[in-house]
Amino acid sequence: MSTKHISLNESLWVYGDNIYRTTPNARTEIDAVKQRGIATFMLKSHRDAEGLEQLRHLVWQDDRHVILTRLHPGEMSALKPIFRSRRNFSVIYDDWWIMPHWFTREADYVVFRKYNGVAIRLGKAAWTNVSPPLLYNPLNPGMHTKYSLAATALRLPMLAASPAVNLANIYRRRTENTDPQRFLYFPFAVKAADLPLKADVQYKYDFINIWNGCGIFMMRDPFVPFEHTFANLYADRFRMTQLLLKTNQSFRHERVRAWDAYAEVIRQSRYAVATGGICDKFNPNFLECACLGTPMIGRSVPLEAPWFDECLFPVDIMNMTPAKIKPLLQEALERQPVLREKCLNWRDKLLMMYDPHTLLEMLQAQIDGQPVPSGYLKVDLKNPSARPAR
Repeated sequence: MSTKHISLNESLWVYGDNIYRTTPNARTEIDAVKQRGIATFMLKSHRDAEGLEQLRHLVWQDDRHVILTRLHPGEMSALKPIFRSRRNFSVIYDDWWIMPHWFTREADYVVFRKYNGVAIRLGKAAWTNVSPPLLYNPLNPGMHTKYSLAATALRLPMLAASPAVNLANIYRRRTENTDPQRFLYFPFAVKAADLPLKADVQYKYDFINIWNGCGIFMMRDPFVPFEHTFANLYADRFRMTQLLLKTNQSFRHERVRAWDAYAEVIRQSRYAVATGGICDKFNPNFLECACLGTPMIGRSVPLEAPWFDECLFPVDIMNMTPAKIKPLLQEALERQPVLREKCLNWRDKLLMMYDPHTLLEMLQAQIDGQPVPSGYLKVDLKNPSARPAR
């Protein structure tokens, strides 16, 4: 199957209401799509029978290409009866490993916000070089939710089923068209208005972690080992948090959901904990911290964002102990002004590179056969001769 040419501007973009309302970078992206005059349709939920029927009527009226984005797995599954015979759609994935494989297999283009999705499908990278802990305590701070409790109960049954599922996944991988031209890169967007700097920096914390320390997922994608279902993929972030709680008094560990409060806490910290989980995925909070002038401490990512390394104090988290980390934290605090300056030096360029309109144009250019511009990737696996901009 060869890829077909599509126009993003002439497509219908279908997105989920829940992700749009709760995720700032989703609003930034979808609002930019609307500003360009592109047709959109918002699905309220997977139980939105009226909305699903409206969408069915809409997409069968003509042969417009459909872009499915910012949708939960349940919402994607609810859309399958609409597109089973129609096809003519592409998908944009955040956490691609949790999405129903039928859509990945049947889409004209599979667009990844995290470049490991491209790398793994091209056989250029492993899912992870670090195994997650076999079990975790769902009662730990930051992990205690109904979902984590249910996942804990199902963890051992999923492990028992994993040999059979992994065997089936060999066949499932063979059913997918892995033509590199199908796989596109579309990172998270930022908007300058959401990340304003303030004249005076008033630090309240040396370090913060205001993101999840628990990343547990149902592995629906056949390119991911099924035994990682309901394992904690954020084990490195959780470990870094535990080390900081033991060794640094000026550390805040708390989820912050309101955007203004979230940005303010980042500004008030000398460092933010940054890891992409044991699968080394690039997270939008790396970009947000850099644009707010706050350097990060943790692990780098191997495939994306060459600029990130200039804004990071690297720590080998999984091989660290409280005794080893104490002098590193002191060194990090001494280097903080230099790393902050590097963040600020990158700020204007990052706001241009990750502007939603810039990214939409970059995505269309890839569909038109052009490579990802320099500066976004450490190595473009579809164009290995390309080099990152510094």
